[in-house]
Amino acid sequence: MSKNLSAKKDAKPGGGEAPAAASDFLFDEGRIIFLLVAVSALVYSNALGGQFLFDDPKQIVNNPGLRSWANVLKAFTTDVWSFQRAGAIANDIPPPYYRPLFTAYMTLGYKLFGLWEPGWHLLSLTVHAAATVLVFYLLKRLSGNVAIAAGAALLFAVHPAHVESVAWVSGVPDPLAALFFIPALIWFARHRQEGGRKWLALSVGAYALSLLCKETAIVLPLVVAVWDATRDAAELLGSRLKRAALACAPYLAVAGLYLLVRLSVLGAVSWTHPLMAGVPQSSILLTVPGVLASYFQHLVAPFYLSFQYGTRIVRDASDARFLLPLLVLVALAAALWVFRRRLTAEHLTALALVGAPLLPVLNLKALHPDYMVQDRYLYLPSIGLCWLAALACARLARGRRSLAAALATLVLLSFGASTVMQNRVWANGVALWSRAAFYAPLSWSVHYNLGLAYTQAKNYETAKTEFLTAARLNPEVAAIYNNLALVEDALGDSQAAAESLRRAIRLEPDLTEAHNNLGAVLFRRGEYAEAREQLTDALRRDPASPSVRYNLARTLAGAGDHAAAIPLYESLLGENPADSQVRFYLGLSYAATGQKSLAVSQVERALSDEHVPERAEEMRARLSQLRDAPR
Repeated sequence: MSKNLSAKKDAKPGGGEAPAAASDFLFDEGRIIFLLVAVSALVYSNALGGQFLFDDPKQIVNNPGLRSWANVLKAFTTDVWSFQRAGAIANDIPPPYYRPLFTAYMTLGYKLFGLWEPGWHLLSLTVHAAATVLVFYLLKRLSGNVAIAAGAALLFAVHPAHVESVAWVSGVPDPLAALFFIPALIWFARHRQEGGRKWLALSVGAYALSLLCKETAIVLPLVVAVWDATRDAAELLGSRLKRAALACAPYLAVAGLYLLVRLSVLGAVSWTHPLMAGVPQSSILLTVPGVLASYFQHLVAPFYLSFQYGTRIVRDASDARFLLPLLVLVALAAALWVFRRRLTAEHLTALALVGAPLLPVLNLKALHPDYMVQDRYLYLPSIGLCWLAALACARLARGRRSLAAALATLVLLSFGASTVMQNRVWANGVALWSRAAFYAPLSWSVHYNLGLAYTQAKNYETAKTEFLTAARLNPEVAAIYNNLALVEDALGDSQAAAESLRRAIRLEPDLTEAHNNLGAVLFRRGEYAEAREQLTDALRRDPASPSVRYNLARTLAGAGDHAAAIPLYESLLGENPADSQVRFYLGLSYAATGQKSLAVSQVERALSDEHVPERAEEMRARLSQLRDAPR
């Protein structure tokens, strides 16, 4: 391969020519890098105000491990979701991911930004901008043409399929892996072109780091093999294949070591999602063409994208959901065969970059059946697509420069606009799940999540409608009735709330949250005996829960058993001394048991810490009563 890395007249065939007068200015490396970073920032600027969504509250807000740097070392011996208690994840089974560098990244993010959402989004944007710059350097190295590399990287910067990986904080593993996957390819190419074992060592090391970000990076040896086997067409095919196989050896050794570590930590190399365990392999094979066709569609026409598409398992070979995608894939394969003699080494390597990273995500058994198509899986494959688009544009520019420029501008503007609009989908839960409901109107989980989003937005009437729709689509899910009860209670119908919670408990007797919520509803209704029974049951199941202990303490106090309530209040204050409301109620229980001085001191301190005017007014009134009361 030519080592000429500038966009001049002697660039590699297929790259086209740049006017000499404009070349130095347009293709100055510094200007290109600035443009790529600026465009990345521009199209994702409206993502900075997005909320924590889907996995974010669990991964960030409710993940105590992020608060300590010790979490970084722990990440190498545990899976990503190890912090989450099993009792809290009914109907939400997390896969055992081994991604220690992702966990380290999340720990760093928490140390930098805490729960400040814009900071997290800025961090994701920084990772994407860095990956975009690396794409430029990769394609500059592989194509030997700055114009092609810059055009492909610019398309990569604005590609809408990346929104799920950039605008969603927890979607960052793919861009994070790209920060090492891409340099691994750059350094291998440099090793082949310039010699020097240090480049090979750096490449293999970067590959290892990419695996520790996300397991799909394991396919890198395939890309290495294709590039190495096709870069010198004058050499005998057998010699090229042998050389490529030898080139893969160190990467395969690292992959083998990674799999051994993964086996040691997770107890298995692969994983089958429990909801997919009963799906026969024949149905998986029938479903794959539709999934693959969807990915190709989202690569070339990434408009009106969603977090969920309503993709379902195909069980019959006569199903159009199998036949039509298969026809499309066969047509694509036939086109590649017909034009095979026109395919250069660059085309073949680009195709490898598209196809290889998709192979792991075609293992549908490992995925939740509602999430078999996820656009974040296109982050690495899009590098190949963007390269192919740039090559096609350069070829067109040989004879029709104006048309090529117009088409390139149209694609970049339309993709950029689509990205900006797609960021709005990831701005909040209502937008995210409303889009999903467009594609999957018969999915109970979509309506359930949309109900949760409306609940968070305090739109309780609409939330109730969504929960009822979810219950109609799947009446056997306890979590639906648990959350339906919360909005019914918020709307003032505590009786309906209690009935919904009892139904949730009948469906899932071990659902601690439902017992806790039922106890809280019954407490507010003055039904202390049953409330105490439900909350005692909840405490037995989850003795560490602050919410359960608080509700039980309030119930005991409401029933007049202040002596039993006091230890619960005290334990809560031991964990969170700044909780003014708990301190206030502790003071009232002290007063009820004749401990006036303790009562006054606790209420005084609660009042000094309280910032809600209505609560502060109540505290002042009770404090005045306590001070005036006889000893």
